[in-house]
Amino acid sequence: MAADIAKQVEVIATAAGAAEAGQQSTTIGLATGLQIDKIVVAIHGIGSQKRSDTIRSVARRFGDREEPPLPVMPLGYFTIGKTGDVRVSYLDAPDDSPLKHVGFAEVFWADIPRMVVKEEDTLEETKAWGASVVSRAHAAYNKKVKDAPNLTAEDFMLAANVVDEIIETVAVMENLFAVLDKMGVFKFDLAPLLRDYIGDVQIVADFKLYREKIVARFHMAIAQIVLAFQKLYPGRSPEIYIVAHSEGTVVSFLGLLQAMSGQVVYDPDAPGVAIDTSWIGLVRGFMTIGSPIDKHLVLWEGMWQGLSLASSRGSDGSVVFAGTSGVAPRALPKPIQWRNYYDFGDPIGFRLETAVAFLQKRHCVAFDFQIDKHDFGFSRYWLPGKAHNDYWNDPEVFGHFIEDVVMRSTEVGASAVPATPPTSYPLIGLASTSVPYALSAALHVTAVFVLYKAVTAFVTPEDSSYRPPPQHVALEIALLGLLLWSITIAARLPRLVKTNGLRWHLLALSAFVLGAAPSWLWLPEPLGQYLSQPFLRLATAVNAPADRAGVAAVLLTAAAVAISGWWVPRGRPRIGRKVLLGCGIVVVLAMMIGRLYEAEAHHPAWPVLLAGMAFLYLWWLGILLFDLAFVWHRYIRSSVAIRTLTQWDLGRDASAEVMPRLAGTKPSAHTAKAR
Repeated sequence: MAADIAKQVEVIATAAGAAEAGQQSTTIGLATGLQIDKIVVAIHGIGSQKRSDTIRSVARRFGDREEPPLPVMPLGYFTIGKTGDVRVSYLDAPDDSPLKHVGFAEVFWADIPRMVVKEEDTLEETKAWGASVVSRAHAAYNKKVKDAPNLTAEDFMLAANVVDEIIETVAVMENLFAVLDKMGVFKFDLAPLLRDYIGDVQIVADFKLYREKIVARFHMAIAQIVLAFQKLYPGRSPEIYIVAHSEGTVVSFLGLLQAMSGQVVYDPDAPGVAIDTSWIGLVRGFMTIGSPIDKHLVLWEGMWQGLSLASSRGSDGSVVFAGTSGVAPRALPKPIQWRNYYDFGDPIGFRLETAVAFLQKRHCVAFDFQIDKHDFGFSRYWLPGKAHNDYWNDPEVFGHFIEDVVMRSTEVGASAVPATPPTSYPLIGLASTSVPYALSAALHVTAVFVLYKAVTAFVTPEDSSYRPPPQHVALEIALLGLLLWSITIAARLPRLVKTNGLRWHLLALSAFVLGAAPSWLWLPEPLGQYLSQPFLRLATAVNAPADRAGVAAVLLTAAAVAISGWWVPRGRPRIGRKVLLGCGIVVVLAMMIGRLYEAEAHHPAWPVLLAGMAFLYLWWLGILLFDLAFVWHRYIRSSVAIRTLTQWDLGRDASAEVMPRLAGTKPSAHTAKAR
């Protein structure tokens, strides 16, 4: 029975006890008869969260350490009552297990943004908010980079338009994922992930009132846990370990810094009643997964004002803060062990170089956190985007924090063998990078297949000047699909990057040549003649061989379509996509209408019209997916965007052309360290 495997909280610290500490009335449960030494406090991230779901996931990862693993408990096991209540639960592990000394609690704050969303009159529309973020980035760049800046207003206009494209593409991809869900392939709510993240970031970063409510919830929860513990175990205090995900890492990091600085914290709903933040001296570990702290430090500097973090290390390893006038200085018995984990396929979590530089600039030595030792990037999850939530199902990620920090902090459960950090799985990095491009290529081939089948059904072999052998049909569709995809790549690459010289244009042309070469080698000349009737003069103009004139005309026409988007201003990628599609429509119509008109068709023509519309939709979707995949790979997976922001924060210009290309590379020599 579940009751035999895990025990619930039995003793309640009443609201009166909370009032004695000057806190809001909050009910807390703690177990009696146990020698709990450590309490793991989880704080969730973005999205529609269920109360206690986060701490249940954390407790499950701890339970995995047992052999056999402890069973997964229902949400009701961890939930105590109304919003704002906190409960500390424990697992019924074997008597000799270190888990006997660990309690679990959660900071739940999802009800605050949920309330704002329901009001529907507060949050900014996604695209407008994205434009404001780009504008904020532009202002930060102008403020911090003084020496010969090489980014222009056009570059930031491009960034704003790329953000629009990402939002549009995600909305379209959600329809595709819905189809896959109906087919039973897999379910992934991509659009809600984007909406939830943007909504929660707005609330935390841009709305001071709601941010103060959320951070106050964090302070009050930990303060109440400590108070209840000390009432049950007089003269003792627990060790606190914080596990934070996504936007919860920002909330908890800000809460930790406020407590360190001795800043007086109030709950806006209870003005005039200061929250006790002395719990900071009990925090021993800090785990961040999928953390966007770096972006908040660079783009929302106002969040971090008023923090006095200057500190020094004592001979015994303790940390003493300088404090501010009228505020007693804080002290930590030892630095907080901070470990950060992120997957390269996670669009939200990255390396925390900016956080390290931020702490160093403020002379804060309260964290044991070094980029080259404690910041772990890897490729472990197959689907980009979904990786942001896959940490919860990864026992190795949590296992490393448990072994390296929680169980190593005291002799209980400590191991002489260093904990093994999570590593990348073979091929996952390659697969998660290539799958979006493969899907884009498949959409291009499917677009050609739909139009090809409709036209060949309309034009009978007797009517057609070209009669493809049945065994060649698949080859012809594949060749034309590859050619169409190479057109997309060649047209879009220079529109999605900051171009210096001819580099990206030459790369685009190379991609087109690679996609066109198979057609030159294997596309049947009769098919080339059939398709290129309106454009055969192009082959004559370049003196193409007579036996390949039709194929040469097809390829030259394709090249003209590919470079059509190059003439559009680079800051307008959406217009470039429309120009590409427009030129493609003109070429396809010129190739097909004449051939269809000449045929004595034995079938109605409307299926060809529908196929043409499907062709354009699938091609458009393939273009969107390629754009998203490229932006994802270059600016997110390869960390160009976040590394660029990091360089700006250090006063250095760092365009995408000179940033490191590979995610997870060694930090440069100037990378700061906080010890």
